[in-house]
Amino acid sequence: MKNWRERLKGKGLLLALITRKPWLIPFIYHVHVMQGATMNELREILGLKSMVIKRALWWLTKNGIMVKAGEKYVIEQSYRKHVDELLLNTCTTGKRYVVKLGRTYFVAIVKRTRISTYTVLEKHYEELKNIDPEKASMEEVAKNKKLPVKIVSKTFDLIKTLKECRMK
Repeated sequence: MKNWRERLKGKGLLLALITRKPWLIPFIYHVHVMQGATMNELREILGLKSMVIKRALWWLTKNGIMVKAGEKYVIEQSYRKHVDELLLNTCTTGKRYVVKLGRTYFVAIVKRTRISTYTVLEKHYEELKNIDPEKASMEEVAKNKKLPVKIVSKTFDLIKTLKECRMK
């Protein structure tokens, strides 16, 4: 029986990899925007330890999304169009990266030693986007909307991030 990487190609593989490993989003973003990047450049931009960067580049080259050209890693030619399309639905604010795939927002937050990720369903975003997080308490909103507080909290964080992107 084939595994998921062997069954998928092109855009499907890229999307499957991002949905399974959303912590790779910042690496795809920066390598694409810079039209190639060395490990040291990524370490400088992201402020992460070498081990995290090595692991990300390993995953991306193993799956054929990136190739090494000299010292730089670049997006594989056959994936450039797919990455372009993906980045049309991307928002970045400093250390936060948001990608919308289908009906789900994937959020990656670069921290000192790791990349934290979470997802927010579009239906939760749509339900809460008109509520001002500054004026309403999360507990009240969660109770009124019959949602867990954690979902409300993550959705409010997403709303703030997307507002920052629109202000740029």
